[in-house]
Amino acid sequence: DTLKMLNLTKANHCVIIDDRESFAGMLQKVKDYVTYGPIDSDTLAKLIIKWGRLEGDVRVTEEYVKEKTGKDIESFCKEYLEFKAELSDLNIKKVFRLHPPHKGYEATKKPYTLGGTLGPRDVEINGLIQKMI
Repeated sequence: DTLKMLNLTKANHCVIIDDRESFAGMLQKVKDYVTYGPIDSDTLAKLIIKWGRLEGDVRVTEEYVKEKTGKDIESFCKEYLEFKAELSDLNIKKVFRLHPPHKGYEATKKPYTLGGTLGPRDVEINGLIQKMI
């Protein structure tokens, strides 16, 4: 139920959420099923350009971002991480459908602290997303 509210319906799906208290409670509830952490602006820019989709499964391009926001993708991502912009400004879908990570997951049933893939990762989430892009 919580996974559906987070729009995580399938394996290898990625959603970007902010750090509101309501989301923190949801993440605590699903920590045994997902991995999460803070994303940096470079990874977010690559994620939007590579896997961002508009309605009708149309890819997001740098020209589209510049047309909608008046900024390039890097500056838009920095503003998003500073809470000065929203992903909804681009009208992209909330879910990014990624590939499984290159060279696979470490262990799919263990928490990250014990050498697995589940639970909070802190900034190491960026490395995992890079492997999945």
